[in-house]
Amino acid sequence: METLGDHTGLIPQEASPSWPPERTREAQAIRRILVCLDDSTFSAAILPHAIAISKSLGSSITLLHVMQPPRERARQQSTDVLEWEISRQEAFAYLKRLEEQASQASGRPVDSRLEQGLPAERITAVARELDADLTVLGSQGERDISAWNLGSTVMQVLELTRGSVLLARRRPTGTQDASPQRILVPLDGSVRSESVLPTVARIASTHDAEVLLVFAAPEAVPTAVLRAPEDLEVARDLTARLEVSARRYLAGLRDQLVREGIAARTRIVRAANERHAILELSRHERSDLIVLSAHGSCCDPALTFGSFTAHLLTHSTVPLLVLQDLRQSEQLARGERRSAPPPRARYPEGS
Repeated sequence: METLGDHTGLIPQEASPSWPPERTREAQAIRRILVCLDDSTFSAAILPHAIAISKSLGSSITLLHVMQPPRERARQQSTDVLEWEISRQEAFAYLKRLEEQASQASGRPVDSRLEQGLPAERITAVARELDADLTVLGSQGERDISAWNLGSTVMQVLELTRGSVLLARRRPTGTQDASPQRILVPLDGSVRSESVLPTVARIASTHDAEVLLVFAAPEAVPTAVLRAPEDLEVARDLTARLEVSARRYLAGLRDQLVREGIAARTRIVRAANERHAILELSRHERSDLIVLSAHGSCCDPALTFGSFTAHLLTHSTVPLLVLQDLRQSEQLARGERRSAPPPRARYPEGS
């Protein structure tokens, strides 16, 4: 991966998008956060991530724990009612303890729900019942680990959900504060990818975090189709032209953040695989939060997450906040296709 240096001193030469004059139509308003907890030691560690977002956006928090139905043992025809009731009381006390801690830490209303059933189904059902704007999930539980470090329950929720998600990652032992210090924002030049910026600005302002705006330019790779020297030269020239335009584009957005008192930098990466390049950059820059839109310039409303976002969800080792740019009514059943509706919020016309 070839990386170009930081572009912190550039002044855009042409008009760039303007921030909305008021925050009444923010990209993705997050009023209620649903935090999904199991009984693993890692699960409770994801709560600080939700608290950090709540402090920034003024969101209320609901804690959710789902008790799975007891499996019948061989030759056992009835459930041990006493054992089940003890487990239920323990789970209830666990939730109430975390509820009190979260309320004190966030300064916002916190309540809790204790449910019974299949975890993924109950999580999505409760999220819809509460009209939760953001569902917070842990990337790894002690009992539920899969090849990509995502538990099967998390994978099912990502498949079923229609809203924004925060995928938390394990923090160092003893670390209670999840306030982000460096936020990486991948952008592709579309209004959809830009729509996360007002939310990013509020999070960065609350936690005094630095924002890193990133554009990935495709690197031309010789193939059986692209092999003639003159064709390769044209492709490489196009990439170089994209980088020049991207510099101006990112600089304009960076200047908007700086005017709001937020520390911001820009970065352009050139790579044959833009997804891997973003992940590698997040590790190199030691980002502690990646924020991006569910869809980019190519938006298929039949998919909850675009291919780029889906790849980061399953491969990123950094906490990932994915903001849904489609309303639930605009998301289609699998296999159905039509042109994508406008994002939930956009910059004012003519900006």
